[in-house]
Amino acid sequence: MKHFLCTCVALMLTVGLARADVATLKNGDHVTAAFVDVKDGKLDLHSDTLGDVSIPLAQVVSFSADKPVTVVQKNNQTVEGQLALQPSGDWQVTANGKAQTIAASNVALIMSTDAYQKTQVSTMNPLKEWKGTASLGYALQRGNQDTNNFTTTINAVRERPAEPIFEPHWRTNFDLMTLLSNSEQDDVFVISHTLSTDVRPQYLFTASNFVFGLVQFDHISTQGLFWRQTYGGGYGRDVIKNSRTTFSILGGMTFVHEKFFGGTWDQSGQVLIGEKLGYQISKRVRLDHDVNFYPNLSNTGQYRFDTATTISAKLAGKFSLNSGVIDLYLSNPPAGNKKNDVTFTTGVGYTF
Repeated sequence: MKHFLCTCVALMLTVGLARADVATLKNGDHVTAAFVDVKDGKLDLHSDTLGDVSIPLAQVVSFSADKPVTVVQKNNQTVEGQLALQPSGDWQVTANGKAQTIAASNVALIMSTDAYQKTQVSTMNPLKEWKGTASLGYALQRGNQDTNNFTTTINAVRERPAEPIFEPHWRTNFDLMTLLSNSEQDDVFVISHTLSTDVRPQYLFTASNFVFGLVQFDHISTQGLFWRQTYGGGYGRDVIKNSRTTFSILGGMTFVHEKFFGGTWDQSGQVLIGEKLGYQISKRVRLDHDVNFYPNLSNTGQYRFDTATTISAKLAGKFSLNSGVIDLYLSNPPAGNKKNDVTFTTGVGYTF
């Protein structure tokens, strides 16, 4: 019985090894790990022990993938089957007992068929596929002055899963920031409310270039602003876009319809110049920063800008500790109001 159990275990291990994805390198090393993809001249693998491994194809003598793969060629045609690297550096794909050779120079990307099919699945449900963060903060003070502060921020983006070969598509950004503050001292009440929210649909017509639209609403009581509506659009570019850093710049024109407390509705044309930066400092710490500058064309010399910087540190799971600063500047506020409205925030965030 003992001999039988040992034989079964040996057979299971043999089967497991036979089904593994194995890369043999020129120096004689063997790397056993799960196949991820082939792109940019590198073979990407993953194992629980080694983590993510990226090997230049020039250093690989042979490789075979256990699960079926999809080879995306530079002419956008695809081939599915079992994958093996030939001594020449070209790829052999076998399906239904028939093998064909694909020149390495014609390959744009190779990935598992399961992963490739997932990239082809898109949804029309506007509530799905959103990614971003939401943060809540609350401060309470009791003493000579009773103060309550409540802050909320949401930053989200919805973009269909990136295709192996780029196709024009939409990307939508949504931002919301609220600050509700009230204080009381000697029966004197001071209330301060700030609301800023915008939606920016972007159409990427190349992998880095896009045109965008803008709808934004603002209420800033500390600047005497009752309500501002901003509509516009323009052109933008993703200057840097990789796994760690994203940096975009944009420019365009806007139409602004606004009203200050005690005033009348006014309208103007304004230029929009902006930038957006996201930087993953470490596995647990991330920096997000954006600036939007609006020179007034209807009333030259007047301008406004808004900027927000947030640092988030992961606590556990999808929760994080967020700290940030938001600066809303107006060059010509009504008399008695300050130009700068600066808010420091801290709170617990959730990543979705």
